[in-house]
Amino acid sequence: MGGFYLPGLLLWASQFNLALVALALLLCLIGSYTVMIVLRRAVVLHGTRRLSWLLALCTSFGADVWATHFIAMLAFNPGVPVYYNAVCTALSILAAVLGALPAFALLLWRPAVRFVWGWAGLLLGGAIGAMHFIGMSAMELRGSFGYSPAAVLASLAYGVVAMSLSMRAMQKAGAAGAVQAGMLLAAAICGLHFIAMAGLRISPGTVWSTAFFVTGTDKSDLAVAIACVSLLLLVTSLISATTDSKLVERQLEARRLWHLSRHDDLTGLLNRRGLRECLSKMSAGRLALISIGLARLKPVDDLFGREVVDKLFRQAAERLTANLRPGDILAMPAGEEFVVLHKQGATHEDPLAFAQHLIGCLSEPFKIDGVTVQIGACAGLVCSEGSGEGAESLLSAADIALREAKAAGAGQARHFTMAMSARLLRRHQLEQEFEAALRNREFLLFFQPLFDCRSLTLRGFEALARWQHPERGMIGPDEFIPVAETGGMITALGEYVLDEACRVACTWPEDLRVAVNLSPLQLKSPALPEKIWAALSRSGLAPHRLELELTEGAMLEQTAEVQLSLAALKDSGVSFAIDDFGAGYSSLSYLHRFSFERLKIDKSFTREITASPDARIVTGAIIGLGAALGMAVLAEGVETEAQLNILRKAGCGQVQGFLLGRPMPENEVINLLARVAKTGGRAVPALS
Repeated sequence: MGGFYLPGLLLWASQFNLALVALALLLCLIGSYTVMIVLRRAVVLHGTRRLSWLLALCTSFGADVWATHFIAMLAFNPGVPVYYNAVCTALSILAAVLGALPAFALLLWRPAVRFVWGWAGLLLGGAIGAMHFIGMSAMELRGSFGYSPAAVLASLAYGVVAMSLSMRAMQKAGAAGAVQAGMLLAAAICGLHFIAMAGLRISPGTVWSTAFFVTGTDKSDLAVAIACVSLLLLVTSLISATTDSKLVERQLEARRLWHLSRHDDLTGLLNRRGLRECLSKMSAGRLALISIGLARLKPVDDLFGREVVDKLFRQAAERLTANLRPGDILAMPAGEEFVVLHKQGATHEDPLAFAQHLIGCLSEPFKIDGVTVQIGACAGLVCSEGSGEGAESLLSAADIALREAKAAGAGQARHFTMAMSARLLRRHQLEQEFEAALRNREFLLFFQPLFDCRSLTLRGFEALARWQHPERGMIGPDEFIPVAETGGMITALGEYVLDEACRVACTWPEDLRVAVNLSPLQLKSPALPEKIWAALSRSGLAPHRLELELTEGAMLEQTAEVQLSLAALKDSGVSFAIDDFGAGYSSLSYLHRFSFERLKIDKSFTREITASPDARIVTGAIIGLGAALGMAVLAEGVETEAQLNILRKAGCGQVQGFLLGRPMPENEVINLLARVAKTGGRAVPALS
């Protein structure tokens, strides 16, 4: 054949059937894209599935390369009859399939090898070259043929470079990478074939072999048949790879959704649903279920934000996991609670001690983003002997025990008992009956007298609510106040108590005051001043005879609006006292921000002053603080003469307690006032 000058090139091109060449190119593009899709599918698989897809990959590659080559050969018409040796043709197919095997195996099992795409390109380029020249050796014609060495080297070099670039492009993500890699693969196959064909040298003669399987007369039908069979194989591989990929994606999505439905988003731990399923599988054997509630999270949220709180939860989960025993399971079924499923072994370890250990590990400081945070925790636990308790029953029991632990204070752990369940049921029933009790005026006011510490002159009364239940009898405030607070009815109860206290106090002598407790929720209400003024107006009680008692915790959370409300009430003549001073979150800051008339020493100090020097020192300090700030001081819980005498010597102004008078209903107050009138203001005999 002629050189590469233009007339020679045109002469060489005229020896090809352009329709068959176009068919070969189209098939090559489809096949090359299919190979890349199958390769990407095989990369993400493992085990025997990857091995089976490797075989499909090599078969697709072989079909693509061989069909392109053979149709292009059928398109070649050198002007003499051409026949094809069956054995060499079959060997050319095997050369393409087997030659691709090590290249694709390297990509699938050794992807981290340095320049793996280059090594794979070298092997695949060699496979294409081997297939081409073995396939060309299958040509039988009258005469002989050979190749230009330069064309052979150029075709092989081009094939290796184009294949290497194709393998490198395959590593790019997305459909664009697959398309680019497929086009480069098609370019490698077609380019190697036609560059090699350009170097073909045919010498006419009279000798030819008879080992052929097809004549060289009209080859279009054969080319179309080969294209159809190859296309069917390639399209089947493409559909299989795409369908398998979609199926696996759906399976992975189903697994992801299954996982999300059973795990907490923040920590990755089991949520309540996952915990229930896990409990149902752990029904056999002794099991302790420990519910752990974190405390003091709101101040952390207020100071540092939700992001720090989220990191705190993650660190807490990690800390708990590090302290679990083998076989234990950690879950997070609620927003601020963890649950530990603790299998009790043959050693019969005390689960309460283990719960206390977990509380201790959470009480150590946390370091988050350069900030040191310290929280607390409580725990409630329930033990199962594998007797078939339901998962929800165990979780509910642990929650009840945790509620009791929180009520007992930070750092406490409680074991579930049936008495806890009974108390919870009673509380639930009280919540259901509370609103009706208010409406039916089942709440009664008891009044505890307040006395001058030295002269024992009656100074007034503190109003205390009691619930006279028609079936359960008298219910104390320690039980129904928490019910009112959690049920959102504390404000209505407070207004009722205020109205009744003002109404009763109007019947007393004008030198006696009435003290009424305000809840933190009442304090935060913008309508507080209007409601108090309305109660005073309805009863006719003078404002200076009403004293409102506030807790220290409520004062620490006061806002600008609260301060304005208190100032307005104070300007109208209402006085204020700090209740249970020293027992809670004592801080001197609110004492100078707002002027109180009275400090009430908590009864816990009064109870200890006869036996504890420290209690006497603290009590004396509070009395001195009140004198320095111009505030009167009242001591609660006076039950013995010894306590009264110590308070007198310390300079305490007023006292209340069982020694001098217990809380009494309205009718008994009338009797007490009658005795006071006879004694010139004294309600009790003089005490020495």
